[in-house]
Amino acid sequence: MSKLGRKLTWRISAVVIGVFALSILVNQFFLPKYYHYEMKQKVTQAMKEVEHWDKDQIENDSEKLEAKYDVTIVSENINNNENDLNEMLSLDLARKQIALNRFWVTGDTLDELKNGAILTKLYDQGKQKSSFLVSLNEKDGLLVIAGVSIADYSDTAKIINEFNLMIMLLGSILVVALTGFLSRKITKPLEELKIVADQISKLEFEKVTVETKDELEDLATSINVMSDDLKKAHHALLRRNKDLKYFMADLTHELKTPLALIKAYSIGIQDGLDDGTYMETIVKQTNQISVIIEELLRFSKMESDPLYLEKIEVRTLFDDLLANYQETMGMDIRMKSETSPKTVILADRVKLEMVFNNLITNAMKYATTKKIKVEWAERDGKLYFAIKNETSIRDHETLEHIWKPFYVREASRNKNFSGTGLGLAIVQTLMEQHEFDYGVELEADWITFYLIFEKAE
Repeated sequence: MSKLGRKLTWRISAVVIGVFALSILVNQFFLPKYYHYEMKQKVTQAMKEVEHWDKDQIENDSEKLEAKYDVTIVSENINNNENDLNEMLSLDLARKQIALNRFWVTGDTLDELKNGAILTKLYDQGKQKSSFLVSLNEKDGLLVIAGVSIADYSDTAKIINEFNLMIMLLGSILVVALTGFLSRKITKPLEELKIVADQISKLEFEKVTVETKDELEDLATSINVMSDDLKKAHHALLRRNKDLKYFMADLTHELKTPLALIKAYSIGIQDGLDDGTYMETIVKQTNQISVIIEELLRFSKMESDPLYLEKIEVRTLFDDLLANYQETMGMDIRMKSETSPKTVILADRVKLEMVFNNLITNAMKYATTKKIKVEWAERDGKLYFAIKNETSIRDHETLEHIWKPFYVREASRNKNFSGTGLGLAIVQTLMEQHEFDYGVELEADWITFYLIFEKAE
């Protein structure tokens, strides 16, 4: 049994045993007093009603009160001789099957009653192991007695306590057994959860199956969700670390070439081999390094920059940007639209312009022909944008890496255009920052980059 199981078993058992012990103490010390109080209430209530009756009602209708309060009521002339009065009262009680060894109304008691007092007395019956509790009152010259027999509770309490003690012993055994069994049912899922938690701490993202229909099952569900999320985050981190290695290798390559040229031409100048173009080449390569560094700095802080969201007519924004390129690049751009130019989304205008600029320049740089297709549509209540160009890419596995910085720079970059190779990486970062969907598809000789926007009201 687990530590928690032992704690539950012994603590629950201690509570149950404590309840039994308290019950015995109550039976022994408080129950007799409560019993006596309840019996006294009976005769007192009966005598209160007698106060409102006349002499004839007392003599003829006392059975009604006896039935109502489960007491015995007798009455005799209070002016009789003390001995005669007591004998007559004893006979009256005997007729009602109340046989008393010790019962006597003294002269002092009679005097108090004649003065208007209502008295309550308890007559111990000695060996009969009982007492007779009575309420005495004087009404219209009659001595009225309402009484009830009370068993000697000490023996009864002893028997009850002995019985409770046996029940306590038996109950304690049952409680220990049952709580041990039930605590096992509680702690077993907890043990399973602990094992899974230990595995998760070791980066082994397992799941646990708990079907208890209570908070433990809810906890297991939460741990399973956490395990899935941590697994995804861990794999994403591993992937990012791997991408970072490739990124650093690509960055090193990007910087190595211009640095090598700068070094070579600098040595040429030093050796007097400059034909008048060396300094121009050095400046050009230095500028290229500056561009790469500035782009990297902007790319590195892009995720941490806050979004300044506003309502934007996104198609109008794209058309304005595209017009700038059409005037200088001479591309055959074919537009297909199934949505209104007034369709609005909620986005950061500056960053959205960066997304469109990078997609447009990417299509123009890497298109194998001068044809570019742009499509706008509404699907499932969302705004769909796609830009397509013919490509030399044929391997679908390439698409898994196309968003990485510098990935396509060496394989398919058109050397007639300059750039840093960070365009698609910037698109990915900004779309994820906006929580918009995006993707790339390859079909025949065409590559399609698509964006999916949530429409704003």
